[in-house]
Amino acid sequence: MVTGRKMEWAAKANHLGGLPRKTVITAVGAFAKAVAVLLNSTSVHNADTLLNLVRSRPSGVPLITVSNHMSTVDDPVMWGFKGFPTCNADLQRWVLAAEDICFKNTVLSYFFRLGV
Repeated sequence: MVTGRKMEWAAKANHLGGLPRKTVITAVGAFAKAVAVLLNSTSVHNADTLLNLVRSRPSGVPLITVSNHMSTVDDPVMWGFKGFPTCNADLQRWVLAAEDICFKNTVLSYFFRLGV
């Protein structure tokens, strides 16, 4: 069981005018783009379907995607695929995270609560 402060305020979209969340989303998106384009050769099957679902779903409607998890960065790196809205904080998605890894110190807790 993890104890201590929870920092719920960091997860709010209006926290510090939304700048920290947009900064983190942009940084992760840039990292994903570099990994997907520069460090790997990727192919996406049915990319048009995925992009259409991400861009056109109504606000508040969830979208569930499943990665085959060849590594723990599969889902975030998916942001870097061609045509994916890499730096749009409104279209980025939450993923499951291991509490004992992602929230083990204040810096990581703040980072992951911003929406990554």
